Amino acid sequence: MLFNSFVFIFGFLPIVLAATYWLGRWRQPAAKLALTLLSLGFYAWWRPVHLPLLLGSIVFNYIVGGVIQRAYADGRQRSVKTWLTIGVLADVALLGWFKYANFVAYNLGLLVGHDLGLAKITLPLAISFFTFQKIAYLIDSARGDTRRMSFLDFSLFAAFFPQLIAGPIVHYKEVVPQLQGRLFAHRFARNMLIGTVIFAIGLFKKTVIADTLSSYADPLFAAASAGHQFNIASGWLAAITYTLQLYFDFSGYSDMAIGLARMFGVKLPLNFHSPLRAASIIDYWRRWHMTLQRFIVAYIFQPLSLPMNRLAAERGLKGWNAFAVAIGVPTFVTFVAIGIWHGAGWTFVLFGVMHAIYICVNEIWRERRKNRRRALRKQGKTLGDPGAAERAGYHLITLLAIIYGNVMFRAHSVDDALSVWSGMTGLGTLDFTLPALATWGLAATIVVGIAIVALMPNTQQIMRRFDPAYNWKDWAGVAPATVSWTWRPNAAGLFFAAVTLFLGVIFIQRGQAVFLYFNF
Repeated sequence: MLFNSFVFIFGFLPIVLAATYWLGRWRQPAAKLALTLLSLGFYAWWRPVHLPLLLGSIVFNYIVGGVIQRAYADGRQRSVKTWLTIGVLADVALLGWFKYANFVAYNLGLLVGHDLGLAKITLPLAISFFTFQKIAYLIDSARGDTRRMSFLDFSLFAAFFPQLIAGPIVHYKEVVPQLQGRLFAHRFARNMLIGTVIFAIGLFKKTVIADTLSSYADPLFAAASAGHQFNIASGWLAAITYTLQLYFDFSGYSDMAIGLARMFGVKLPLNFHSPLRAASIIDYWRRWHMTLQRFIVAYIFQPLSLPMNRLAAERGLKGWNAFAVAIGVPTFVTFVAIGIWHGAGWTFVLFGVMHAIYICVNEIWRERRKNRRRALRKQGKTLGDPGAAERAGYHLITLLAIIYGNVMFRAHSVDDALSVWSGMTGLGTLDFTLPALATWGLAATIVVGIAIVALMPNTQQIMRRFDPAYNWKDWAGVAPATVSWTWRPNAAGLFFAAVTLFLGVIFIQRGQAVFLYFNF
């Protein structure tokens, strides 16, 4: 069931809201049970055969998490490590089998020269997201950051439908205390007003902007698969159109998830904070798919970086050798993991490698600025902040890196990506003739999209008066918009919300497009 569908907006959502709030006035556990069961029904709507997989994951991780928590409380660290290893390996094995078995079997078959005969495995919806959430729960349990809770509370935490399908990837401390708090399933009017406005903005981004751009980006990349030779105009049109589509599709989903959770009185963490306004690739990744990035950093990069730094120090490595061991290796492992997480294919692997290279170059640049600052300080001088022109240059370089990376991310194959890149760089032909699908409608959508990205406040900045997300205060001062506007529940604010929601709903009639991150 899609958030951007009539059956969800006018069928499922009113039912689940009515059941949760009505039962919440009577007994909170009853409201939790209803919301849990309806969330499981929401998941099963897509493909019922995979519901036992989600249920099995919930039961398994609840049991293992409880064992880890008891062992931690008793000071039995060996038992904590043993059960944590068992739990994480089981979760990773589940994800690996469904998501990567066919990819590995296919490439091994090419290597040995014959088909290994593995049948096509259907990827269960949201397996990457709910698996990472469970792994985070087990690790948090091993660190003493969780408390024992009822199976009902854990099931709701694991199956809560606003964040189940495509994130954000939430931690125990962010959601469970809210589900256990006295305000859960209360304050209906306030929660509904705030949540509906946030949801409406996200729906508008998805159906009006992202889906419009999709109708142009898809044929362009299909042409790459068909062997079409791109020129400069068509190459850049494909790259920019898809970059904006991906931006508004994922931004729209993130808003809708936060808005839906807020309707129930639950604040989810931010997953998206104007990343295309970043002036460095490091800052871009801090603000794009924020909960995935923090998961990877906390559970892959940092555990790998610390021993690699110690190794560099023990070996007395300096300069480039120290950088390669302490920064380069952990960065490459981290971003290849991010690439592979998005999908089983060489395009995703190379996407991760590209961003690993970007990050390493960015780190080198930052280190050189630090060294220059130290040298000037010894001379009694200071290194000033970058001027407007310099910042614009950083921003342009960052955007170019992102756009080229997104081509590899979207392409069906590496050859398709090379074909688009060839056009973008003028290697194929210097012809600037636009393809036939380059209509005024596409031009207007691109202009509106760029204006929103570059100038307008993002959703949480618009809703800043209402503390829109769990960690909003950490980001309130980041990436201020050129145009400053804050939503208020007055005539203008209600008109804005009504028009935004109306347009978002009306554009559903063109067809219900799956969110891009549903594929991951």
